[in-house]
Amino acid sequence: MSGNDQAAGTIRKLWPADRSAFRDHLLRLDEASRRSRFGAPVSDSFIADYARTAFRLDSIILAHFEGSRIRAAAELRGLSFAFTPTAEAAITVETTWRNRGLASQLMDRLLVSAQNRRVSQIYMICLRENGVMQHVARKFGARLSFDQDEVIGKLDPAWPTPASLLREGWQDANGFVTAVIEWPQ
Repeated sequence: MSGNDQAAGTIRKLWPADRSAFRDHLLRLDEASRRSRFGAPVSDSFIADYARTAFRLDSIILAHFEGSRIRAAAELRGLSFAFTPTAEAAITVETTWRNRGLASQLMDRLLVSAQNRRVSQIYMICLRENGVMQHVARKFGARLSFDQDEVIGKLDPAWPTPASLLREGWQDANGFVTAVIEWPQ
């Protein structure tokens, strides 16, 4: 598939009931992808622990489903509503699902979620050699700063608008209906 092809499937927010599907997605990542996502090599047990604690009140996880399997995920974590409304964004796409626009689709949806929660800054931290994430960050207007081993992208989401609230509400309702219809029996 070329980079312009769209992947079939569904993007929706994850719920705690999706924990095992999210864990399985992370476990399917190859060694290089795990290193890119977590900044260091990580074991299967690390990923299992991470997935177990990922569904916090201060996080949003979106995923692209192909059937019942997650093939790509985007996380907005560390939302601090009390004093500094900042968050960190991370995206994972399984190797065979890359170059289909999934990272961009997920990032677009993540930005709307951040906007509607009045997150003022999003940080995207990646390894210096992760050109794909740098490309995605730039595509959405991130300012990149380069350190010795990592790159930090900063995004400033807009304030919520009636259109952004309606867009997320519609996407959530559509995702809920799709999840119920496709729920494993």
